[in-house]
Amino acid sequence: MRRTVQFIFNYLLIATILFLALLPIPVLASPARQTVNCVEEYTVQADDWLSKIADKLLGDVFAFPAIVLATNQKHITDSTFAKVADSDLIEIGWKLCIPGPDDAQALLTATSTTVRASETTVAPLEPADLTVFAAASLTDAFSQIGPAFSAEHPGVTVSFNFAGSQQLAQQLGQGAPSDVFASANNRQMDVAVLDAHRVISGTQQTFVRNRLVVIYPADNPAGITQLQNLAKPGVKLILAAQAVPVGQYSFDFLNKAITDSAFSPTYMDDVLKNVVSYEENVRAVLTKVALGEGDAGIVYTSDVTGEGADQLGRLEIPDHLNTIASYPIAVISDSSHSTQAQAFVDYILSPAAQAVLADYGFIPVNY
Repeated sequence: MRRTVQFIFNYLLIATILFLALLPIPVLASPARQTVNCVEEYTVQADDWLSKIADKLLGDVFAFPAIVLATNQKHITDSTFAKVADSDLIEIGWKLCIPGPDDAQALLTATSTTVRASETTVAPLEPADLTVFAAASLTDAFSQIGPAFSAEHPGVTVSFNFAGSQQLAQQLGQGAPSDVFASANNRQMDVAVLDAHRVISGTQQTFVRNRLVVIYPADNPAGITQLQNLAKPGVKLILAAQAVPVGQYSFDFLNKAITDSAFSPTYMDDVLKNVVSYEENVRAVLTKVALGEGDAGIVYTSDVTGEGADQLGRLEIPDHLNTIASYPIAVISDSSHSTQAQAFVDYILSPAAQAVLADYGFIPVNY
């Protein structure tokens, strides 16, 4: 009897295994790779960044992910194309694949669909009052972004402390309470990391870029029509102090200019003789020039937007003399609301906030 039962059991087990083996097994297939044609093979130049290349060749600063995807696909079959692991880091001499408009749109659509498909429901944030230390040049953009973030996270409010990045880093070093630091350069973020020990090294991220421009009052009393005019005797020039990021970038511009044959070897000295005041932040430079207290000043392109733009004229500084400023952001290590602070940083890197920053003249880093 026992043998009969054992035989029946073994028979049923084998039959079950065979039955399951014949059933169709679902396979999760990866999306088919889109075949991309390069309408141009672009070699990265000095002072290039992906959103700038996308704007120049595709007419849209937010289209740079299409260049990344197309280039990485080409790299699989042709190693002369770059392999872009980080869209914020590209190197001079890299070969990029610039897709045509249709291919670019298809790549962006596929990326957007993948992102939406991977989204999961996130638990609501606990109420909190965040304090964000932000460079003065971010005043207008962040003042718009803050309420938008709070609207997405009811109960989380954001208060801003806008000032020169060097002032903010100093305040952090003195123990001022804060949850997030957004600096206009890496030097002051390094102060927060290495000197103040308020930011954990490696947690900072570049979230936007900026560049310099010369401004003058709309009536242009000094007749500023070219960069060389800044050295004319009698011109009243207003700059940010060299400790301020935009001030250092202004000095960098002058140092580059004296190596250019289009400028006099004494150009830097002659320009600095015309400085009537050094300001503690870029907004002060902007305000004084707009009020006619100076004939010219150097600010960021993002400052010459909005309502006050019609009070000013602008003179572009070419790429080879300009500095592309990278703005880092990070959560303060001793924040009382680290989860909400990280959510704010993530929001700054989101398409919605990047679009606002672009509207205010910044160079976005994320799609």
